Amino acid sequence: KGEKMADMVQTMKELAEEAVVPKDVKQLRACLTCHMVKHIKQFEKDGCENCPDFEREACEDFCSVNFTGVAAIMNPEDSWVARWLRKQNLKPGCYALEVYGQRPDD
Repeated sequence: KGEKMADMVQTMKELAEEAVVPKDVKQLRACLTCHMVKHIKQFEKDGCENCPDFEREACEDFCSVNFTGVAAIMNPEDSWVARWLRKQNLKPGCYALEVYGQRPDD
């Protein structure tokens, strides 16, 4: 039983290390495509881990400051919340429940 618990703790640590979480609570943005929430500087530096067409140079076109609610999803494959939000195939991280705005190409 103790070994099983140790394995579970190790798995959770690994999932937490790969999760993309905001570095600050100010200047948060949500990706208009996948709804991932990060600090604006994180989007400018790394783009969006889920969206290959995200252009860091045009970050303001791909993100929105207008979003409601945030769900932290650390294990998307096994999470009922991720399934409910249809985020089970995305990277672990924080996701807006609703995002308002449109990408210029939409």
